[in-house]
Amino acid sequence: MDLKQIILFINFFFLVYMFLYATYVFLNTMVASFHLDDFFIKKSHMGYSELNNRENYIPISIIVPAYNEEVTIISSITSLLHLRYPKVEIIIVNDGSKDSTMQKVLDHFELKEVKRPIHKQIDCKDINRIYEGDFEGKRLVLVDKQNGGKSDALNTGINVSKYPLFICMDADSILQYDSLEKIVVPFLESDDVVAVGGNIKVANQATIKDGRIVKIDPPKKWLVMFQMIEYFRVFLMSRVAMNGLNSNLIISGAFGLYNKKAVIKVGGYTTDVMGEDMDLIVKLHCYYRKNNLPYHIEYVPDAICWTQVPEKISVLKSQRRRWHIGMGQALFSHSFMFFRPMYGTVGMISYPYFVLFEYITPILEILGILTVTLSFFFHMINLEFLIFFLIFYMVFNIVASWISIIFCHYLFSDSLSLKAVFKLLAVSVFECIGYRQMCSLFRIGAFVGTRKGKHKWGNMERVSME
Repeated sequence: MDLKQIILFINFFFLVYMFLYATYVFLNTMVASFHLDDFFIKKSHMGYSELNNRENYIPISIIVPAYNEEVTIISSITSLLHLRYPKVEIIIVNDGSKDSTMQKVLDHFELKEVKRPIHKQIDCKDINRIYEGDFEGKRLVLVDKQNGGKSDALNTGINVSKYPLFICMDADSILQYDSLEKIVVPFLESDDVVAVGGNIKVANQATIKDGRIVKIDPPKKWLVMFQMIEYFRVFLMSRVAMNGLNSNLIISGAFGLYNKKAVIKVGGYTTDVMGEDMDLIVKLHCYYRKNNLPYHIEYVPDAICWTQVPEKISVLKSQRRRWHIGMGQALFSHSFMFFRPMYGTVGMISYPYFVLFEYITPILEILGILTVTLSFFFHMINLEFLIFFLIFYMVFNIVASWISIIFCHYLFSDSLSLKAVFKLLAVSVFECIGYRQMCSLFRIGAFVGTRKGKHKWGNMERVSME
């Protein structure tokens, strides 16, 4: 087989691959649309006495691992203290920060050191000191520990926590004031629920006060707008569709609610991976499927968490590479699930999807674009075929983005103005030309040196949201 035949074969393979991917995106969008419609119809008919009675709510521990978060830590904690939920404790785990994170929390909230025994159900680094305070019925706990990474900090928080459910969230994120009331509902509906994910929204353009949106400016930076479109696609389409099959493989580390006993059964968070959020969910699927135990992992689209996204390409590069390394580690460590019927829809649908259309996509996408372009310049394909390829490649990405943006405006009109909608619809045309390929190149870097920096926290430049 000569070079020309190899390039033509790659072109044919890439077209078939893109057709299969486009088909999946279309079906995924249709399924998600029906599920979203059912979800909001169900909410409108929800029984007040059964689910809206605050006396029925299960106590929740909120665990916030923090490493060098001096810029946003106070506003994040303040928003948590204003959450509209009857029984919560807030646990800040200072993972050996080198800045003034710990001192700012101690000074602002006037916490006092306490001595109490900790039931160490999951292995974690040693705790130095524990500080506590009470704020209008909400217990605030600050744990100072030796540095061990985000996973170790989360395991520490689980050991310190007192309540049966716990939330893990990032220190730069802010929960909407009613998010706990919404994300806890699946646990009230069924005893089989082990984890629930919430919807993540981009906070760079938002002004938030005590968990409530004060002002949302139209997005200005292209990089932020591109990421907003991405988040819409993922959290309003992909997660919703997988939720209907009980096969979601990811609950974002920025906002997830878990059954503590279930997490302890699988050994808590794995400390030698970079994608601890995905790894935990795959472990839960594996444990419950392998032991034939009833369980559900849910997703609630109207439980909102606001988080900051990178505004610099260098920070975005580091983030996407870290995410892709984490995905690879979670997939490889559970490779025995691949197309195994005993793991149900996870083994037969979601796990193969993540391998074939998420993990290896960056390589295939860049390789396909390069070979098609070279084929044109070397007169191996004509202009008509090149135009057809580009239109086909762009249209299905643009349509998926448009549907996600419109759905977001329809469901959450208070957080996305009509002006912002039209702006994002226009920008989505450019999102698939340049930005998407740039992110693919960043993710390709994850295939080299996946073991490096596995215990490190990701670097993000923080900006105050108040």
